[in-house]
Amino acid sequence: MTIHEYQPAMMHAKVFIVDGKWSVVGSTNLDNRSFGLNDEVNVAIRQERLAGRLQADFDEDLRESLPVSLQEWRRRPLAEKIGAAIGRVLERQE
Repeated sequence: MTIHEYQPAMMHAKVFIVDGKWSVVGSTNLDNRSFGLNDEVNVAIRQERLAGRLQADFDEDLRESLPVSLQEWRRRPLAEKIGAAIGRVLERQE
């Protein structure tokens, strides 16, 4: 299977594209928990074709996204605010 044959519906990864040549893809968050506690992995690849594909995927996601203003964010439903508060509490496990 090549990268062009696999079309995921969603990919949760951190992706850096540098100068259209280097791509860094992985699961590492830029925080102490990821660096010190979690088992995370990244891969760096120097290949323009891959960088182009990742950039195209990002551009497509951006085209399909909707902007959210701070005012809209503050007016989100109460259930969503409660879920976010619970998530913040659970996130602080160390």
